[in-house]
Amino acid sequence: MRISTKGEYGLLALLDVAMQPEGTPVQVAQIARRQRIPKQYLDQLMLSLKRAGIVASVRGRQGGYRLARPATSITLLDAMTALEGPLENVNFVDTSRRVHGTRRVLRGVWEKLSSQSIKLLKSKSLAEICAESAEGTGGFIYEI
Repeated sequence: MRISTKGEYGLLALLDVAMQPEGTPVQVAQIARRQRIPKQYLDQLMLSLKRAGIVASVRGRQGGYRLARPATSITLLDAMTALEGPLENVNFVDTSRRVHGTRRVLRGVWEKLSSQSIKLLKSKSLAEICAESAEGTGGFIYEI
């Protein structure tokens, strides 16, 4: 599975927002700096996430973006759909030719792969990803 920079940057930004104390807005410029994402591009991504009801904007001097719902109720699939559009298998689905033999078998494999990918993205919430990320940065790393 390959995602575009839109999906990659959008997920990084969304997780940055999710890692803030609950309800605390974060400004796009701060996210852009921390995640090394061009601010103008990030502005567009945040609008897509806002339209999908994943983030909410907060006006004012201390404003920015916060999650529109709890991180436990936002899945990676929700985010990817908002950023990339519906996820669907586009491999081996050529309908202009008769589906036979190898093409049919490969289409079945890619349909299973697509289904499993969607199932995994649906099963992972932002809260889980944030917790896993925090666990990975909590200890010391020694290199020799």
